[in-house]
Amino acid sequence: MVRYEIVNMFTDRAFAGSALGVVPEADDLAAHDMQAIARELNLPETAFVLTPSLAAASYRVRVFTPAKESSFGAHASPGTAATLARLGKIPAGRVVQECGSKLLSLDVTADVVTVTASAPLESSPVDPSLLLAACCLGRDDIYATPRTAGFGPLFHYLPARRDAVARARMNATQMRTVALSDVFVFSWNREERTAHARLFSPGYKIPEDPACASAALGLGAWLVEAGWLPARDGTHDYQIHQGIEMDRPSTLTCAVTVHAGRVTSCSVSGQVVCSAHGQIAVRQGPHPHAVPA
Repeated sequence: MVRYEIVNMFTDRAFAGSALGVVPEADDLAAHDMQAIARELNLPETAFVLTPSLAAASYRVRVFTPAKESSFGAHASPGTAATLARLGKIPAGRVVQECGSKLLSLDVTADVVTVTASAPLESSPVDPSLLLAACCLGRDDIYATPRTAGFGPLFHYLPARRDAVARARMNATQMRTVALSDVFVFSWNREERTAHARLFSPGYKIPEDPACASAALGLGAWLVEAGWLPARDGTHDYQIHQGIEMDRPSTLTCAVTVHAGRVTSCSVSGQVVCSAHGQIAVRQGPHPHAVPA
């Protein structure tokens, strides 16, 4: 039997935010065991914690959706780090997660995690008609030019009216046709520096994500480039409310740093709570469709 935890990220309560499975001791599991457990838990992602292979890392993870292994560990990193700190497996403070060849630094306590990214990717305008069709919205629903932005994967940002965000619906067929992996549709309150957002991300096997740290980081770069946050040197705060339409409300507290008129880094913080824990069986004997280690 293997211990697992189910946590909710970017929320202060169970059954809200983004759900994640965490197996805190996975060194003895084969890849097909991990896939079987992820399929059984049936959460958007399950993180399996392993002994690091790089000296700079505090721990290593392999992340699986119910269907396959994911090469991106950033989405699962807040819940994984907070779980390990709460269980006493890593100390509070600065830790480094290893996932594949990537290292990610996080600041962690038992219930709050901050992810910081630097060196944003180059952004570019996006044809509004592609994103509008993906969200089942019309031209009158947007009020600025959509652009890509990001610190790892590039996300597609669609600024829209508040009522349009609530009305948006993912057109999965259209997104597959044009090979569009995601759309981050959001409204912006300039006075409160707050976004109300939804993320449709079928390209990442998550039809709608109630909270996404990677997309939240990219929004900071987008907001500065659009002139909706100051381009003057310093650190500028903003907040994202997401998951409301899914009845899984989340809050992502963010900050973007500007130097010499350019974005240099961005951070996102959020709470993590445990909603369930238990033990799960490991399949005995080889699996006929084993995933390579």
